Amino acid sequence: MLKTRPPLLYGACAALLALVAATASAPVATADPGLTRAAASAKAAAIPTPEQHFGFAMGTEGKLAAYPDVLRYLKLIAERSDRVDYQAVGPTTMGNEYGTVIISSPKNLRRLDRLVEINQKLADPRRTTPDEARRLAAEGVPFYHLEATIHSSEVGNGQAINDIVHRLATEDSDFTRKVLNNSVIVLVPSQNPDGQHLIIDHFNRTAGTDYRRTFPDLYHKYTGHDDNRDWTMFTQVEARYRLALEKKYRPAIVHIMHQKGNSGSRIFVPPYGGITSENVPANMSSSVAAIGQHAARAFAAAGKTGVGSLDYHIFWTLEQPVGYFPFTGSGVYLTEIASVTDYAYPQVSRDGGPLGPQQARMNLIEPYRSNTWTLADIVDYAKIATYAGLEYTADNGEKLLYDNLFAVPHEYLTKGVPSGTYAFVVDAKQRDPYATFEMLQRLEWTEVEIERATSPFVADGKRYEAGSHVIRMHQPRGNWAHQVLGTDRYPEVRDCGDCPVLLPYAEATTSLPLQLGVDVAEIRTPFQAQLERVTSVTPPQVTMPPAPGGKGAYLVRPESYGTIQIVSALQGANIPTYRGGAAFRAQGVDYPAGTYIVPATPQARNVLATASARVGVPVSAVDRSPKVAGVQLKPKTRVGLFRGVGNMPGGWDMWLFDQYGINYDVVSAQDFQSRSLNDLYDTIVVSSGVSRDDIVEGLDPAQYDEAYSWAYGVGEKGWGKLQQFVRNGGTLLAIGDSVQTAQQLLDLPMKPALPEDDDEFTTGGSLLNQEFDPNQPVAWGMPESWPVWLYDTQAWELTDDSGEVVANYPAEGEVLASGYLRGAEHIRGAVNVASFSVGKGQVVTYGSEITFRALPRSQFNLLYNAIYAGPAAEVDATAVQQLRPQFGPDGAPVRR
Repeated sequence: MLKTRPPLLYGACAALLALVAATASAPVATADPGLTRAAASAKAAAIPTPEQHFGFAMGTEGKLAAYPDVLRYLKLIAERSDRVDYQAVGPTTMGNEYGTVIISSPKNLRRLDRLVEINQKLADPRRTTPDEARRLAAEGVPFYHLEATIHSSEVGNGQAINDIVHRLATEDSDFTRKVLNNSVIVLVPSQNPDGQHLIIDHFNRTAGTDYRRTFPDLYHKYTGHDDNRDWTMFTQVEARYRLALEKKYRPAIVHIMHQKGNSGSRIFVPPYGGITSENVPANMSSSVAAIGQHAARAFAAAGKTGVGSLDYHIFWTLEQPVGYFPFTGSGVYLTEIASVTDYAYPQVSRDGGPLGPQQARMNLIEPYRSNTWTLADIVDYAKIATYAGLEYTADNGEKLLYDNLFAVPHEYLTKGVPSGTYAFVVDAKQRDPYATFEMLQRLEWTEVEIERATSPFVADGKRYEAGSHVIRMHQPRGNWAHQVLGTDRYPEVRDCGDCPVLLPYAEATTSLPLQLGVDVAEIRTPFQAQLERVTSVTPPQVTMPPAPGGKGAYLVRPESYGTIQIVSALQGANIPTYRGGAAFRAQGVDYPAGTYIVPATPQARNVLATASARVGVPVSAVDRSPKVAGVQLKPKTRVGLFRGVGNMPGGWDMWLFDQYGINYDVVSAQDFQSRSLNDLYDTIVVSSGVSRDDIVEGLDPAQYDEAYSWAYGVGEKGWGKLQQFVRNGGTLLAIGDSVQTAQQLLDLPMKPALPEDDDEFTTGGSLLNQEFDPNQPVAWGMPESWPVWLYDTQAWELTDDSGEVVANYPAEGEVLASGYLRGAEHIRGAVNVASFSVGKGQVVTYGSEITFRALPRSQFNLLYNAIYAGPAAEVDATAVQQLRPQFGPDGAPVRR
């Protein structure tokens, strides 16, 4: 990591918290024996206040400090203060700087290496005894991770940190001396720097214009507001930076600064509400509840009202603000402050009455009585909440280090998990080796100890071959491993007899094996096995078979979603690619329908060797191409993604297409000015959440300038062009909520199967069992049954027999695989995936979000099969055997 100056510390990641708002003119602390008060005062005077640096006070109406200026200010403070260091961690998704600030006393910064070493030893009970941990906790100080603006429209916290850093760098008071001497603050000024650029740059650029000041699109290129729900797969580089900082510094407390809507309390502080997973350590909840109570007292002392608690059901699953932290011994202190109008303008109640709920309750002791809420209020509340957290941490350092950092992993190492599970076994025989690799890799990233069997063994009466992986629960990260590997049954919990079920904050399950398609067994009875520790998780090693003769072919089985990357590589190299339309046998081996058949040319061999090694999917060779009817994929299939402006599912789809090398463009309003969409695209994917209005009306040009013209509406004429795209031979794929849009567009013979009333049917985000037809081209490579992800979208009923059912929910037996389901009778037998012929084209509808946050990867082939199948050309068995091309290298049909 790059340092902006030669500091006395190493690493990069930061946090700050403290108790009462302070003036910028206070004198400087002189904890360092060699520093005179006069010299310290001179150093402080060299550090400008935020108002002096930015030209306005933080919280000034209509003024927002741009993120590059914030980084310049933090770097300036680091250059002039011996309490502060700035470090650049690395580039963000869009190439901006992800920075951190470390703040503590000069003495602590000089011994930072030792303090980090203490934390590492405390976090590893395999090499630290309880007695040694007591001594280490007395010697060390807790680290406080402070994180702002992961949600980039929540700009107030990003402004407040400038005041916070200035205070800690310049003030001499009992409070600052205590905080600096007794803690190390690791501040991440923005967990999403790209969004700060997008949001604030747009806000500042539109000042004095008639355009809307609010940014209309995703404020993270791919994930938008979902960027705080990436704590199991760690798909984004920013999430991986955050994980690396946690693993390095081992913070005892993590303060995540958020904002929320403007209709409720003025700020939320712990304790949290709802139910909790048994895998979350009990002292995590109690320690942050204590911080929340301390913060509430600080707000009362400052005369600030509207402080709420007992909300935010965040401790059931992980796609939410807390993520990995509480499972490691880091207490998560979440604050959510009410927002204002257009980021930086006052919110004023419409009726003139006070804002927020007005009935005093235990979770809102003193309501907010004013009818106005400002950016300055947000900044003040953010500082008070931060100072309270900092003070609590500094006052309770030894207890936090031992009870949180050491005791949590020690408990799981010695006692295992509360469920009594002994281990999870990952069978060596898997349908999808790439999925198995990705699951084990995420476990490795999160410090889960993985073992591999060196010989066969038996567990719960089943024999497992050598090479099977074992994850035992008696390990420091046993609770995390159980959380992500197990299945869930979200309970029916109500606050009263007539009250609704308390649904989770986000989703009802996080089962990685079911989402990725990995066969994992939960074992409760101890067993004996010869095991070796896995020191590095890598894709399975594969080698290319000997090259067959001129009439031979290479074969790739279709089960793994890793094949998507192989096909993308073949498409990119313009190599003819065929698929068998039925199961066949070649050289004594059975292959399923959908198997890829590639001519055995030297170029194809090179491409297959590189791509297959990357994903660990084997390639086989046969001396003669199989005689089976099938299809030839169109070379360089042109894909359009209709994602919709500000639409998070579309952002995730962009990420998936980029990761897997799909040849795509985002469909723009300008595309509809062409003579025909068929001239531009072979397949158009409509992301979940795109409505008819999004297509026809789009963004208003009067409110957003030409920078966003791609998202302008296309009108009724454009709606007709999209219809004609399909009728002329195009392929249209509609995901989730967009199925209704496709049904409106083409009058598809289908109707919703699920009731709208949540009391009759709801899942809360769960995995439901599904039956597939693997002989149907859209489902090639799928098992006959496996769970799919359903989150607030529809299942369907076909109204005639003109459509083909690709996948449906079981008519009998258990529907719920993991999570929560109310009203199973409504979804039994309902259709999830269906295929329709419309004119010369094809439409495939996916009732469930098969690409939801890039998580349900076992379903990805359903999308990518259809992307290529629609534009493919049918080939008879003789043509496949002779590998006779139906398309030329340019993608045009071959004339015969």
